[in-house]
Amino acid sequence: MDFFSPPPTPPNSGNPGTFNDNADAFLGWFPAFVAELNELLPYLTGAGFGDGTAAAPGLFWRDDRDTGLFRPGSNALGIAAGGVLRLTVSALALTSTVPLRAPLGTAAAPGISFETDPNTGIRSDGADVLQFVTGGATRGFFSTSHFQSTLPAVLPGGAAATPGLTFAGDLDTGIFRASADLLGIAAGGEERFRVGSGRAAALVPFSVPDGTQTFPGLTFNGEVGSNTGFFLAAENELGVTCQGTERARFTPSGMELQGLMSGTAVTQTDLDTTPGRLLKVGDYGLGGTARTAPGNDVDQITTTGFYRVTGTTLNRPGGMTVGTLQHIQHGASRAVQIAYPQTASDTGHWCRSKDTTWGDWFLTYDQRNIVGAVSWSSGLPRGGIIEKGETAGAEYVRFADGTQLCRLVQTGVPGPTTPHGPLYRTEWQTVTLPVEFASGALNGHCVTGGCRGGSVISLLGRPGASNVAAYMLLSPTSYAATQVVDLLVTGRWR
Repeated sequence: MDFFSPPPTPPNSGNPGTFNDNADAFLGWFPAFVAELNELLPYLTGAGFGDGTAAAPGLFWRDDRDTGLFRPGSNALGIAAGGVLRLTVSALALTSTVPLRAPLGTAAAPGISFETDPNTGIRSDGADVLQFVTGGATRGFFSTSHFQSTLPAVLPGGAAATPGLTFAGDLDTGIFRASADLLGIAAGGEERFRVGSGRAAALVPFSVPDGTQTFPGLTFNGEVGSNTGFFLAAENELGVTCQGTERARFTPSGMELQGLMSGTAVTQTDLDTTPGRLLKVGDYGLGGTARTAPGNDVDQITTTGFYRVTGTTLNRPGGMTVGTLQHIQHGASRAVQIAYPQTASDTGHWCRSKDTTWGDWFLTYDQRNIVGAVSWSSGLPRGGIIEKGETAGAEYVRFADGTQLCRLVQTGVPGPTTPHGPLYRTEWQTVTLPVEFASGALNGHCVTGGCRGGSVISLLGRPGASNVAAYMLLSPTSYAATQVVDLLVTGRWR
């Protein structure tokens, strides 16, 4: 910067044509030079400049006398431009009254930095973005739309009434540190939501979008398709969806399953007895094919259910070849079994019970087996309840309790013609019975009967051998004509 006016060309005696003009110009410049030199002498001699003011700085420029330096006070330097203080440098601060423009800078050398830390400061990328730099790297920036940090933001812990992170105009709503590893969310000065290291808890009702079965309102972070979760199926109805398909629905009346249930909620085998599990189709022989008895032996069954019986099944009813067996367990040592035949040749149902050990099979009766061959064994009837048979002119009925009836029709029997006191009689007539009767005390068979045709003839019977009956006709009048006789023999077959 020039403090003196530049001198004109000095006069030169070797150039007589310009000597006078140059001499006049030089003589005219010299007084001004002397005046400027006089103004500079105080600084050269240590006297200093005058304090000056913003309008008339103590140190100014010849062609701009209201722009320069002045002393606004003790230990202070003022910089004026256009007669107005623009910048003050004091022992305490640098104060500007006009915008302060710094170079854009870089992350390694920010436009505004610090004397002993030149790579820490503030810079601009020239596109309305202000960047904060530490250690030569950008750590955060402000743009015209937002602030972004590249480092964790550390806030005061705060409280529900004064959250550490809050909002202008709503200072009691925001986020605070409730305790160690616990984040609280406050609204209106009260905690409403809490997020811990293990779970999140809402302290007020928590609402989510209604959603659909394809896009549920409540889903899970690990569900890539976001189509598994919960949705509002209808008013007061909660739907559960998996892979975009509704699988269950909770209503005021209960729960409705929309798909199959599996896993440990259902039985793991067809004989699983774990309490609380649901049965699958086919378990215990229900809803499917009856299962095979353990070891193919019905004595080894210990679980209630339905089982198959074949011709090779051990300890099945003796009169049964193929069928189904129902087992009902009562505690550890008691049970009941009912066997149902499945072939035309097997008639009736069989049942037995267990009290530590299995008892005998007993046949139950219906219209298929109530009539059949009767028998007796070990003090109990073993066959049908009623046995019926026929031969020419005879038929019999045998009951399971031992009673036996035999009815015969005899034709061509001679009439009573032999006098016998006041009566007439025939000879003893014998007839062979189609079945045998038991003999002995109280077991002898009784023969009764009568003649057809309206004749006044009586019949006197007596037992003969076990399969023989004898009878005699008696009448107060002689009858020479042959008779048709009905005989009824009553007795026991055992």
